[in-house]
Amino acid sequence: MILNSDTKKLVEGFLNEVVSIGINFKLQENVNKARVSSTDIGKIVTDLPTNGMSLIEILDEFKEHILPYCTNFSSAHFMGFPDSGNSAAALGGAVLSDFLQQNLINQSFCAPSATFVEIAVLQWLREAVGYKRTYPKDIWGVGGIITPGGTVSNAVGMMLARENKQAGTLENGVSSPSSFKVVVPKGIGHYSVKSAQMWIGCGHNLIEVETDNFRYDLDDLECKLKENKGEIMAVVAYAGDSRTMTVDNLDKVADLVHIIDSNIWLHADACHGFSLGFSSELRHKIKGIEKFDSISTDPHKVMMTPYTISALLVKDPENLKKITSLSDLIMQEEYAFGQITPFLGSKSWMSLKLWFMMKNFGKNGLDELITKRHYFAVELSSILKSNKNFMVLNDVEINSVAFFFTAGRKHSVAEINRINRGIHQRMLEEGKCHLHQFSIPDRGIFKKGEIVYPLRFMSGNPNTSKKDLHDMIEYVQTLGNELLLK
Repeated sequence: MILNSDTKKLVEGFLNEVVSIGINFKLQENVNKARVSSTDIGKIVTDLPTNGMSLIEILDEFKEHILPYCTNFSSAHFMGFPDSGNSAAALGGAVLSDFLQQNLINQSFCAPSATFVEIAVLQWLREAVGYKRTYPKDIWGVGGIITPGGTVSNAVGMMLARENKQAGTLENGVSSPSSFKVVVPKGIGHYSVKSAQMWIGCGHNLIEVETDNFRYDLDDLECKLKENKGEIMAVVAYAGDSRTMTVDNLDKVADLVHIIDSNIWLHADACHGFSLGFSSELRHKIKGIEKFDSISTDPHKVMMTPYTISALLVKDPENLKKITSLSDLIMQEEYAFGQITPFLGSKSWMSLKLWFMMKNFGKNGLDELITKRHYFAVELSSILKSNKNFMVLNDVEINSVAFFFTAGRKHSVAEINRINRGIHQRMLEEGKCHLHQFSIPDRGIFKKGEIVYPLRFMSGNPNTSKKDLHDMIEYVQTLGNELLLK
């Protein structure tokens, strides 16, 4: 069916039903209603029908064979990663973005007003991290780009680092990859930095620095910088690493790097931690991030905005000229974003949902949102620390608590991992409640350096209550005690 004046009422009825399905899904109690089996997959991966199906038939098939297996990140019992995606304003913006079908590659024809919405959102994000707000007269003054996710944002950050290390590699390639090393903290780095280094032709040339409580060991960082002086293109620091959400000593890292080699590109992966900039009480935690040359941010991780939207911010907007793409398919006009978005051509209006969300909350609302979720995580950490059945791995920096169920006993690392991995597996199977899980070197709770598998809570949903926290704790203890008997 095609939308036109004759089908208007039928399409409205169809879309009303679609919205109703979406809202009811987000409000369902369980995280998952069912798990996909091989039989279920066979009902999804089917041949294309010879004759078209009606809209009602398609919805019926969707509700029966696809919807029941979707994960509901908006459930109050979903306490893992990612964020809830339940901002009403953001959902409205996401729907309108698809309806309006603007293409952010060019401005004058493809995205006449959408381009300036995107510029406004980028300026709001720049302010949050402490960069100067710009009033751009053209695309070269914006100081950031919207991307589909943190992996792309980090990759573009590494491209900038490469061009900063040796101008012209965009055209001429990298002749000596060993001179384009990237420094990362050992054991907690995000895969995207390593991948990006290889994608942009610099090979696998990571320098891993020892950590102290999930931050750079500054003494080892200094040694590694001096040992490899002249061969490092970037130092990457995390404002909320993807495991414990620990914020590094950004100020000290930046100062140390600048003293040893001021030409090294500083990149902050702040896909989670940038949000602290909205909190008047917590923004001190990212002090020094404004000294970094580029910063990755992921609003879809922390601002109740549905997938996907990320932003790469650049301290000096002029640096984006180093990675520009010129083509007669991209208009050489003042505000064509396509000139500064590597890996991307046509680009949807992802920023509209964030524009809606930020307008809806305002500065005061964003401040309250980020501050409250932090203290909600602090409260859980305190509860777990007072319960002899648990051990907490990290200090709460943003909104994450990584912990282990121990039943108040001493266990080998292998047994601790068996129990906690078993708890996580049972959660996945039952679909009632969800905590995230990952591997990480132990900081010394059980045996320093050993790989452990904690459970991780993240307070990403304003609908999660204190009762939900206590129910989760009881659930984990029940599952853990059952596993102890096996």
